[in-house]
Amino acid sequence: MLDAKVTYNLGSRMEVDYSFYDDDQGLFPESEWGVRRFRFGLFTKFNEKFSSYFQSDFSNSVRTRKGSTQAAWLRYRPNKRNEFYLGKMEMPFSLDSVSNSKHHFFMERSIASSLSERFGTGVNFVHYGKGWNMRIGLFGDDHYDLGSSSFYGKALTTRFGKKIKIADNKFYFGASFQYRKPNTRIRVRTLPESSTFNQRLLDTGRIYFVDSIQRYGLEALWKKKSWTMQAEYIANKFTRGFVQPDLQYDGGYFIVSKIFNGKRRFSFRKGEWAATKVKKYRTWEISARYSYLDLTDKSLNAGYEENISLGINYYFTSKNRLMFNYVQAKATPNSFGINQTLNIVQARFQLEF
Repeated sequence: MLDAKVTYNLGSRMEVDYSFYDDDQGLFPESEWGVRRFRFGLFTKFNEKFSSYFQSDFSNSVRTRKGSTQAAWLRYRPNKRNEFYLGKMEMPFSLDSVSNSKHHFFMERSIASSLSERFGTGVNFVHYGKGWNMRIGLFGDDHYDLGSSSFYGKALTTRFGKKIKIADNKFYFGASFQYRKPNTRIRVRTLPESSTFNQRLLDTGRIYFVDSIQRYGLEALWKKKSWTMQAEYIANKFTRGFVQPDLQYDGGYFIVSKIFNGKRRFSFRKGEWAATKVKKYRTWEISARYSYLDLTDKSLNAGYEENISLGINYYFTSKNRLMFNYVQAKATPNSFGINQTLNIVQARFQLEF
C-alpha cells in the first residue's frame, strides 16, 4: 500500500539565443534569434519508492514542436542501487545525449549526436554498482502522443559506465549499444551546432528499406581540479532489404575545458553532468571542441562536416549563465556536393527558476 505523503517540485527553464552567420554559399541569414527552450516540469514524489516526472516545452523552436512533451515517466526505486522507469525518457545512449543540456559546455550538442535519437517511449532499468553503472531499456513507437517519432519502431538500448581514480585524476569510461528495427524509413541530418535558423549542411533525406540499425558508442572523460576533457565516438550501420546496399556512418567530438572560481560537477555514479558549483558572479569557463560527422558512403553520400567551436560561459548563479560561442563549420562537401564554410557567432541567456 502506498504512503499518502506526496511532495511536488515545479521548475521551469528558458533559453534565448542570438546568432550571426557568415556563409560563403548565402544559404543562411546575417542574423537570427529565437527562444531555444521554454520548459516547465513537475516532479512528484509519492513515497520513497515511487515518483514521476512530466515536462513540456513551449518554445516552438526549429528543433522543438510547441507544446511537445519532453519527458513523462513513472519511476519505481526498490532500493538505492536499482531503478525502473516507464514512459518517455532519454534513451541510455551517449554521454552527450543523457546529460542535461543546461550543464553542457556549449550551446548545442555536437553534430555527432545526430547519429542517435535522444528520447524514446518504453521501459528502462538502471543499476548503480560500486564505481560503475548500467542501464538497459526497450523502447517502441509513441502510442500516447508524447512527441516521439511515429516511425521509431522498436529498439533495445544499453549503456555501461565505469569510474577510475588515479591520484588526483578522475576518469570515466563508457560504452553504448542500440539495436533498432525501424518501421518504414529513417533520416540522418544535423544543424551546424546552432539552432536559431533551420538550415542544414548535411542531410541524407529519407532512407527506405532499412531492416535494422546497429549503433555503437564509446565515451571517455578526464577531470582534474578545474580541467576537463571529454570525447565520444559513435558509429551506425544500416542493414537494408530489397537488395539495397548497407550504409555506414560515424561521428565524434573532443572537448577540453577549464573553469575559474568554480567547480564542474560530474556524477560518476550516474555517468552524467550535474549542476556547476559557482561563486556568485565570479565563475566563468572557457572551452574548445572539435567535432565531425561523416555521412559519406559509396552507396549514399550525404557529405562530411567538421566543426571547431570556442566557448565562454559566465555564471551568475549555478542555474543562470551567459554563453558565447564561435563555431566554424566546414562541409567538404555538403549534401549537395558543394564545399561550404559557415562561421557562426552566437550568444545565449539561460535562466532557470
